[in-house]
Amino acid sequence: MSRIPTSGVLTWNDIQNSFGGSNPIGINEYYTGSSLAPFSSLNLNIPTSGQIEAADFRGSDGFSGTTGTFSCGNSGGKLPSGGFQYPSYGSDLGMAFTTGGGVKTTLHAVSGLGTIVGINCCTASPNTLNLLSGGTNQITSSTVTMSGAHSFSGISNNQANSIITTPPDYNGGTAANNSVRIQFYNTTMPTSGIVNISIS
Repeated sequence: MSRIPTSGVLTWNDIQNSFGGSNPIGINEYYTGSSLAPFSSLNLNIPTSGQIEAADFRGSDGFSGTTGTFSCGNSGGKLPSGGFQYPSYGSDLGMAFTTGGGVKTTLHAVSGLGTIVGINCCTASPNTLNLLSGGTNQITSSTVTMSGAHSFSGISNNQANSIITTPPDYNGGTAANNSVRIQFYNTTMPTSGIVNISIS
């Protein structure tokens, strides 16, 4: 997680430290959906084109961290799910990060029904997941680790199903060309508290 503070002095160097990039800073690199700025619920104020200014990035989230963070909620209903699912329940506290394998990913759901937990993940541009379209699946062969309100670690290719899913729409911006869901068994997501998550 590499969120930019919501208040205080903010410079383009601060944005570069969170989102990445090289000098000289090219402002057009930081439009949402570019190679550096992920589509996520925290980046809705960053434009996809046109005028852009540093203030648009307050509270936003870049890929430069290696850990995602979310607060857990409850879906409600007769069969309630716990965890986080944008935009339905729980909160994104910084779910764009880089995996240990170098994949820039945004998680839009880490939710559980009973003892099954599913993780929906995708990337903004560039789409580096490959997923199931002839390339190596760089997410479902990794170890997922959670800490905080939920403690868990598992190797997803031993416990997961690779399923192509549809990523959410972030104010007209689709988070990826593809999204993958991986499932873990015999673990239960809480309905409150803060969870940290990383992928090897």
